[in-house]
Amino acid sequence: MIASWGLDAALEIGIAAFCAGEEPPSDDMFWERLTGAGVEPWLAERLLVFLPMAYVRRLLSDVTYPDTVRDSRGQVFLAQEPVFVAAYERAQYANRAEFERIAFRSSAFAVINEALNAGSQLADLELGEPVLFKDLEPVVEGDGGVPSPQAVFESLLSEHGVLLGDDTRVDTKLVVHPTLEGKVMAQVDFAVAHPALAEPWLVESLAGFGTTWREAIGQAVNKFSLGSLHPIVDGLLAPGAAADQVDRERYDHPDGAFELVLGAQITLFAENVPSVEPLLDRLLEALRAEKLSRKVHGLRLFVAHNEGALLNNEVLLDSRPWSGGEAVVADHPALVADGRVATRVFGLLVPIDA
Repeated sequence: MIASWGLDAALEIGIAAFCAGEEPPSDDMFWERLTGAGVEPWLAERLLVFLPMAYVRRLLSDVTYPDTVRDSRGQVFLAQEPVFVAAYERAQYANRAEFERIAFRSSAFAVINEALNAGSQLADLELGEPVLFKDLEPVVEGDGGVPSPQAVFESLLSEHGVLLGDDTRVDTKLVVHPTLEGKVMAQVDFAVAHPALAEPWLVESLAGFGTTWREAIGQAVNKFSLGSLHPIVDGLLAPGAAADQVDRERYDHPDGAFELVLGAQITLFAENVPSVEPLLDRLLEALRAEKLSRKVHGLRLFVAHNEGALLNNEVLLDSRPWSGGEAVVADHPALVADGRVATRVFGLLVPIDA
């Protein structure tokens, strides 16, 4: 439901801004963390106001709360404020650290705490309508500077004719990582559920950097679109819908024949990088020692070197680390001996008799 408002990423960014640092941020610091990274003022203000309000209502749910707040223009109905509605839904999954940073800063929490210290019971408390210190900024059409990865993912699938339903579901999650001042880092997890998969969910995670959240999220989405989207579409969700964007080859395994549906090779930090095909061939050879069900399996490789030395070695089989594949990568020379280089490739193993 949160994603239906297009606020899934904005909420995670707001939560991270409240939780960052050793001490709770002031309102001014929270504001700067958001608007300094491109969050538009109307959205930043609503995250500042409505996240604590929603979290305290989830934490202390026995209290009776008003359905409205008030500013100088009159009443604001919370049910008509998408940021509050989405924040309350997100609060259902909050952890203790989030409650301590977000719910505790609400003015309602202070009022409730004072009443409890005076001997009142939670169920007996009925709070009055809060008054905002300033009028809410008018809502501006658009995403407020924070694109929704969920909305983008669903749009990309729609462009390929993929219909979502009970059997085919997709989900995304934005994970905020600390980085250098003036920069932001967004990790976006793209997840797909489908009956043909070997595991209930196939998850592809990609990261983006930038000075704004729009830039960072856009970069992660672009990597996903280039390297992972088309194998998922053509190998699983709508065979033939992206045939010109993937490579297909037969792969004979002791558990039966598969077709490897492979996406584009993505390289970072270097140009004129050789094909990853020799390393991929060695991975596929090692994979013959693994038991594979007659389902669709995901295989992803991410490897990075600096001056020939291995920096990152991640091989995932069905979205889980595969130690046998990582051993193959550790034994393989760098694609480029000089400088820094990172390579990523993703594909699906689709049973031919399916």
